[in-house]
Amino acid sequence: RTIHIYGRRMERPALDLVLQALDALFRNDDLTEKEKASAWLTRLQASVHAWEVADQLLALKRDTETSYFAAQTMASKVRTSFDELPANTHLALRDSLLHHLATLSTAPLPIVRQLAIALADLALQMEGWNTVVSDVIQRFSSDAGLVSVLLSILIVLPEEIGARSLRLGSNRRQGWRKLMAEDCTLVLSLLATCITTFPSDLDLHVKVYACIGSWVQLGKFPGDEFAHSELLASPFGVLKMLNVPHQLFEAAADCICATLYMCENSSQYGSLPQVLRSSVEGLLPVYQASVQAEDTDRAYCLCRIFTEMLESFLYHTVHQPTSDLGDPAMYNLLLECVCHPDYEVADITFNAWYRLSEELFKANDSSLTQLYKPYIERLISGLCVHCQMEEDTAQDCVPDDRDDFAEFRKSVVELIRDCVFVVGSLNCFSNLYQIICDPVTPWHTTEACLFVMHAVAPSIREDESEVLPIAVPVLLSIPPDAHLAIRAGTLRLVAELAEWIDHHPDTLDLVLQFILDGLRVVAIATLAAKAVQSVCQKCRHRMAPHFRSLVQIIEAAETLGLSNEAICGLLKGAAEVLSRMPHDQITPWFRHLCSLQSAPLLKITQESVTHPSKAGSHGDPCVWVDRLTALFRSCIVRDLGEGECNPCYPVMEELWPLLSELCTKHKESVRVIERICRCLRFMLRNVQRAAISLLSPLVTLAASVYHQHHHSCFLYLGSIVIDEFGGEESCRQGLLQMLQVFSEDTFPLLSSPGGLVSHPDIVDDLFRLCYRFIQQCPLTFLCSPMASPLIECALAACTLNHRDAFSSVMRFFKDIVACVSTATDTHQRELHFTAVQSLLTQHGQALVNGLVSGFVLLPTYMLMESSEVLWELLVCAREPVCHMLEVSIDSVSCSNAVKATDAQKAEFLTSISRCTALEDIFPVVREFARLYR
Repeated sequence: RTIHIYGRRMERPALDLVLQALDALFRNDDLTEKEKASAWLTRLQASVHAWEVADQLLALKRDTETSYFAAQTMASKVRTSFDELPANTHLALRDSLLHHLATLSTAPLPIVRQLAIALADLALQMEGWNTVVSDVIQRFSSDAGLVSVLLSILIVLPEEIGARSLRLGSNRRQGWRKLMAEDCTLVLSLLATCITTFPSDLDLHVKVYACIGSWVQLGKFPGDEFAHSELLASPFGVLKMLNVPHQLFEAAADCICATLYMCENSSQYGSLPQVLRSSVEGLLPVYQASVQAEDTDRAYCLCRIFTEMLESFLYHTVHQPTSDLGDPAMYNLLLECVCHPDYEVADITFNAWYRLSEELFKANDSSLTQLYKPYIERLISGLCVHCQMEEDTAQDCVPDDRDDFAEFRKSVVELIRDCVFVVGSLNCFSNLYQIICDPVTPWHTTEACLFVMHAVAPSIREDESEVLPIAVPVLLSIPPDAHLAIRAGTLRLVAELAEWIDHHPDTLDLVLQFILDGLRVVAIATLAAKAVQSVCQKCRHRMAPHFRSLVQIIEAAETLGLSNEAICGLLKGAAEVLSRMPHDQITPWFRHLCSLQSAPLLKITQESVTHPSKAGSHGDPCVWVDRLTALFRSCIVRDLGEGECNPCYPVMEELWPLLSELCTKHKESVRVIERICRCLRFMLRNVQRAAISLLSPLVTLAASVYHQHHHSCFLYLGSIVIDEFGGEESCRQGLLQMLQVFSEDTFPLLSSPGGLVSHPDIVDDLFRLCYRFIQQCPLTFLCSPMASPLIECALAACTLNHRDAFSSVMRFFKDIVACVSTATDTHQRELHFTAVQSLLTQHGQALVNGLVSGFVLLPTYMLMESSEVLWELLVCAREPVCHMLEVSIDSVSCSNAVKATDAQKAEFLTSISRCTALEDIFPVVREFARLYR
């Protein structure tokens, strides 16, 4: 049946209606009905009625879908909406959850897990249930049929203590960690009993291993006792068997990985690290057997264990290589994995190699580097093998840059570039070159060597004069019948050697000829175009004699089968070269290059169709606008004389009517408008104040289209306009009018319900526009009637959980306050100070309230920017700001269970008041924020 209540305000729904909605979601083939049911059920989950409805649905035990929906709803409500429940209902909810867990013990695992999470989160948040561990053990351990449920609860309890989505606060979190540490021995004893009591129940063993892994991460277990217990011997025993179910094998591997992870601080756990090393090394024959049996899943699990051990013992391997836990020979385990036939197994080890190379680089110890050189050489050799294409790949095929293998090869490039310093870039390059020169080397090995060589090429010195002068001409003399992938690999290498080529100009003609030959082959033309761009950028001052050839290539680009990205690369390269040519030659050549792009655009604007063609097609205006952008972005003319006109400005002036008409025609298309604004942005950056005559029509157009369609890119364009012209006294009032028009069109959008959350891009670009205004003409902004409304809008965004938007808002506040200290003279500083003080008197407390709310509610990575605002406030008015801060932290609103003590609040205030530098602020703010996480 069709449900007719979806659009109404959410009230307490009848259970039959909920069941009807669930049937529509899971059993109705009508997509429209499914979407309506999903939207209504989502609203139900967010309402206060969800508690009772979920409880009733669980009691029904109607079917799997209904029970899972109810269990997931209950878990979500306990985690995110716990404050909706009065304290006197907590015990009843606890008893209800325990009852449901007992009666649904045979339900599918996802249902039991969601209920266990709900119970765990309830226990962690409610007052007075500190005995949850012993209580659930007492309730469920006596019935063999309920032991699985008990283990589900014990698995999630430690996990939920560390769950970021559960707002407990560091005080409560630490309190629970201490309580659970006291229960650790009880739990481990229970788990040992489960292993011995149910030796053949493999599903139960899976949960036991998961439970061990969960509890050891608390870091409070007795290391020596655990090292010699059945709890460690059992999972290692499973890992030595190849005939056990994969789920059990994987659970045992997860358990050992969790234990290894905790042993990074090895001094806390007695003999456990040594026992782990010995036991893990004992798994090598099992790994080798899995390779022989082509059992990749088990090899994958064992590789994770080897990798986790090396990451945990990293400090020892670098700083104590002669110790038992620091033996470099342990890296042979990783090299075994690197040699696995499946590159996905090798990929697991990459983070361990990254971390090793980072520590070796920091240590800067030549003896250590020599110690690990053989291991890195074997690593690179193994990676080279993994980078090989299939030997039977067709002669005219090149690697696909969009599949999983391409992603793996990109990861290989990053890893090699990080660790090649251990073996030496030139040494690595030379060894690979020798392999290529061997006449018996197959083509796919040559291609892989070229790929790795292109990874190490950027770190070879540009003045190298022994290997490359011999190797480069040989590599460029590929026979015509060579596999096309080898030519592609050589083009990649040439692009990376562009800086070396610049220092060895005798190779330039040979290189360019090789690239031009590549441009004639459709399959590798894009790589050739990228090589052209790279050579042009690095050798721009040597490329003038070749400029006409570049133009000819660009004129024929459409016939070469190049991607638009590749053509943009050619244009960038040509523009780089053109920018270094005599100024009197730049304008005509630049006009010619732009006309090749503007002619198709003119044709598009003259067509009656108002909707842009398919993206990437010749009728798509974005294709041609992007090419114009590439030209203006790269043809940056320097060393202009006094009063000399920028050679690119006449071309911009000629193109403006076309872009204006295009903007008007496609004003509804976000994609086209964004590309046009981007093009105008780089035009302005290129010609700078030479474009002052176009300022008025440009701003008028931007304001007009923004008023109709609210494309945030116009706000971004406005910030560039202010950047370029804000220093001109004659422009400031006009720019202020632009800001006012944009702001008045934006305020209704952002002040609507959910407006800030729904339009973070507009928040970002609006306040970027504002802080650029403050940077260029602070007094004009501070004294304008728009300052106060914009500050009020920014205050509402102080807790907006969107990184870019929040960053712009904080930058806006920071620059307002900082403009006092950045004033260039005393008189100006006094004027700025007076204006800022006036604004702080009006909005200071609200701003500090917003900052403190952000400390409490926003992710840690966003706190640095709000800390910078607080520092500027302290610099400007320390004593009043400290008083405002005291008022703010006393009124912090958060969950009733999440509180800072009075002593902690006082310590925070004292620490803030004593900060003498910006870097002092963030650690204090971070520690305060943890009290509410």
